[in-house]
Amino acid sequence: MKTIEVSEISSLMEKYDQTEQPLILTRNGQPVAALFPIEDVDLETLSLSTNPKFIRIIEESRKSQQEEGRIFLEDIQLPDNINHTDGEGEELIDEYTY
Repeated sequence: MKTIEVSEISSLMEKYDQTEQPLILTRNGQPVAALFPIEDVDLETLSLSTNPKFIRIIEESRKSQQEEGRIFLEDIQLPDNINHTDGEGEELIDEYTY
């Protein structure tokens, strides 16, 4: 990873090669931002991957999975009393039980 001072951003943008590795921008030697190509990343993914609340939700989910285990789709069963069709033959799923 390469680092660069914020004061050098203007000249950097003129010559930045988007095929390069990410750049860490620093102010007085302390990291303040990252510059990396986003050509293969959609903006929603980028936004979520840097959102502290979303990251916390993922971390809590992983911790819960480790402590309590997971529920696999094949282990979910429909109750016997559920009508599985809409009257026209189309399958319906109203609720699940574990």
